[in-house]
Order: sequence, then C-alpha cells, then structure tokens
Amino acid sequence: MTRRFELVQSGSSKFWEVAVTGASYTVRYGRIGSAGQTKTKDCADEAKAVAAAAKLVADKTGKG
Repeated sequence: MTRRFELVQSGSSKFWEVAVTGASYTVRYGRIGSAGQTKTKDCADEAKAVAAAAKLVADKTGKG
C-alpha cells in the first residue's frame, strides 16, 4: 500500500508519501523532483504497520 500527496502552490512544490512493506512502513518527503528524505519504522506485525500508516494519512489529510 502506497499513498502519495503533493502540494503545488505559490512557489511551493512538495510531496509526502507512505508505503507499507511487510511489518514496516516508510515515509518519504521532500521537494517534487528530488529523491527526498526517507524514514523507515518497524512494527510488531503487518497489521500494526498498516494501522500506523493509516493514522499518519489521517493526520496528514486532517491538516489539509
């Protein structure tokens, strides 16, 4: 599961994405066109990784 969000407005063009692989999830963010920064977090099992990623998406979409 991978979710990607982009913000392009008034000189700003950024992206944020989260991907779940097995029992871990990876968050990648930065300027569109760059590799960006990556942070990976391990969880106890795949269900917890999916739940943690879903919570991050909910937080991100809640902010607008």
